[in-house]
Amino acid sequence: MTPERFREIVEAYGAAPRRWPETERAAAEAFARGNAEARHMLAREADLDRRLGAYRIAPPGSALTGAVVAAAPSRRSSWTSVLQGLGIVGAGLAGAVAGAFLMAIYAPSVPNLIDDDDRPILTSFDAGDFDLGEIQ
Repeated sequence: MTPERFREIVEAYGAAPRRWPETERAAAEAFARGNAEARHMLAREADLDRRLGAYRIAPPGSALTGAVVAAAPSRRSSWTSVLQGLGIVGAGLAGAVAGAFLMAIYAPSVPNLIDDDDRPILTSFDAGDFDLGEIQ
């Protein structure tokens, strides 16, 4: 345990060893027993811990509480929330319609399904529409 590390521990966790990190507690306690400056530092920090522990914050007055409540935004009615939700759904539907319209306009045209020899090109989706026995 170095003096610098001992100082860091005491300044961060206070004078009570029970609040020190477990992994360094035994080494810090041994350092404090063997070092007069460390014991002096513990005495100062114990005094600071006592003062901080005794400090109490007064509850807020009614004027402050009233000012905070008055400054808080008012709750919206449930209808406002419903209408806002419908507006979001409506915007989504308008976007979907506009997208479908643009796809219909700018989609590439369907390629010619008739080959040069005037026989139809069949896909697995078209097989039910033709008598496959006719096409050889």
